[in-house]
Amino acid sequence: MSETIKEISQTDSRTFERRYDIDWLRIFGLLLVFIFHCGRPFDTELWHIKNDVLKEGMTVLMYFLGGAGMPIFFIIAGMGTFYALRYVKGGQYALNRVVRLLVPFVIGLFSHIPVQVYLEQVSHGLFSGTFFQFYRQMFTGTYADGRIGDFDIYGLHLWFLITLLVISLLTLLGTVYYSKDKNLDRLDKFTNFLNKPGMLYLLPIPIILFEVTNVLTGEFIPILGGWSVLTHLAFFVYGYLFASNIKFKKTIEKHVIPALIVIVVCSALLIFLDSFGLNERAVTSLFLILGTLYSWSFLVCLFALFSKFMNRNNKARKFLNELVMPFYVIHQTIIVVLGFFIIQLNKHFFAKYIILILTSFTACVILLMIIKYLNPLRFIFGMRWKKGLLRRTKEKEVIEVDPKIEDTSTTNN
Repeated sequence: MSETIKEISQTDSRTFERRYDIDWLRIFGLLLVFIFHCGRPFDTELWHIKNDVLKEGMTVLMYFLGGAGMPIFFIIAGMGTFYALRYVKGGQYALNRVVRLLVPFVIGLFSHIPVQVYLEQVSHGLFSGTFFQFYRQMFTGTYADGRIGDFDIYGLHLWFLITLLVISLLTLLGTVYYSKDKNLDRLDKFTNFLNKPGMLYLLPIPIILFEVTNVLTGEFIPILGGWSVLTHLAFFVYGYLFASNIKFKKTIEKHVIPALIVIVVCSALLIFLDSFGLNERAVTSLFLILGTLYSWSFLVCLFALFSKFMNRNNKARKFLNELVMPFYVIHQTIIVVLGFFIIQLNKHFFAKYIILILTSFTACVILLMIIKYLNPLRFIFGMRWKKGLLRRTKEKEVIEVDPKIEDTSTTNN
């Protein structure tokens, strides 16, 4: 039987089921992102390093893999925010977010992120000196999407950390307000409506409007990870809504079959439309609409299947859950470093892809085992500082409050 999370506030009395499936979904989502980034050197889109042979089939595969990769994390982060604010005050939550997100972002910005930019410039023949020579002149220009630059203010794949931090702080007043039972009753009036059959598909409509309007007006809202920042905000809010109403769990599970049908239909239409190119505004808009519906249905299926079959606790969940944050922080740098040498091998592109996956994953695991057991590194990579880290003592189990970035629970590239 799943344990329940009991409210410790004197005024709140609702109980919420401990969602172990969310932890497993976060782990699976990170695996998707890892496989996606390993495939980027071989698709036809712009990226940091590129193989000599590029495949359109890899581009299609990366599109379908990447469509739901980052939205998973924003939805889970929104859910984690709801659960966290049932236990801590808004100020403590905000401080935790700043420390756990800003520290790895800023340190990464000046440490391993420049390594990726350096290898990108070398790979494109725009720099021929050493890394230290590059670093000294790195601040003379900024890295911008679509061109080769020097200093990247978004931190390449670390854009997620700073974006999540900004969204968390901007929505703090509302999320704190609705985390209380007396205000949840008001929110229930809206969420209960969304629990009706088919109403779940009203939620992609604002995202479609954001994406189509943004593209047709010249992308005045930054696009990060394939989606506009407003869309990431929407996914975060949806996650908060899902967590606030315990009926959503069953509602999402009931939408598996309709979601699978939408996935198949949208996938077929997207492949068909791709053969026409994306120059016409009408075709572009239709592509965005179908892509959003595909991604939303993919998310619904994942949340439903993990809710139904993976709501289980064991040592593997606890062990892997703690390593999600540092894995995300280091994985792309490792992929770019190893990929820089692997793409130079005289092998078939698919063999290089498999080699890159295996070697990068192995390197990540080795580094994570070092980070996990050294408190200063834990702090740098967004993990919780642990007392008696290397002692064989049993810790009291802590409630994991943020299913994306908290280990005390919870692209452009």
